[in-house]
Amino acid sequence: MSPTWPGSRLSTHRRGDAAFSEADSPFMAAEPRSSPRGRPPVFSEESLRQAAGYSYARRIATRRGAQDLVYRMFAVAVLEHYCEAYPEKAETLGWLLWPKRRHTLLTELGRVARPRSDTSGNLGWSEEDVRRLMEAAFALAEAKPSAKRGVLMMRDYRRPLRRSRSEASGA
Repeated sequence: MSPTWPGSRLSTHRRGDAAFSEADSPFMAAEPRSSPRGRPPVFSEESLRQAAGYSYARRIATRRGAQDLVYRMFAVAVLEHYCEAYPEKAETLGWLLWPKRRHTLLTELGRVARPRSDTSGNLGWSEEDVRRLMEAAFALAEAKPSAKRGVLMMRDYRRPLRRSRSEASGA
C-alpha cells in the first residue's frame, strides 16, 4: 500500500536546477529484502482517515497526528461512557474533559489502552485495555498534573507493561 501521509513521503533536495530524492543516493538505497523502517503501524490507513475526518479544529497533516487523534478519541469515548455509567465518579474524571479537554493527557491515556484496528478500520480492544486506561485516568485525575508531568506519569505507567510483554515473549 502506498503511503498517504505527507510525513511518509520521500524527502527531496534541490541542487541547482535538478531535484533528487534521498532514495536516489547509493548510500540511501534499501536492500531488496530489508524490513520496513520504523515502528509497525497500529492503525489502518482507513481508521486514520476516518479519525482525520472528525477533526474539525485543525487539519491533520501527518500519520502521527492522526494516530494521536485516534488515541484521544478512544480515551474520550471510554471516559464519557464510564462517567455516564458511574455518575458519582464523573466529578473526579471530569477534570480531564471539562471545562476544557486536556488533549495531550487524553492522547497518552489512549496509548495506555493500546487500541488496534484491522484493515477495514474497525477498532479493537480488550476489557483489560479499558481497565488499564481507567486506572491511569483515576491516577491522573487525582494528581491533576501539568501536561508535561502527566505525560511522564503515563509513560512510566506504560513501562512495566512493555517489560511484562517482552518477558512473556521470551525476549
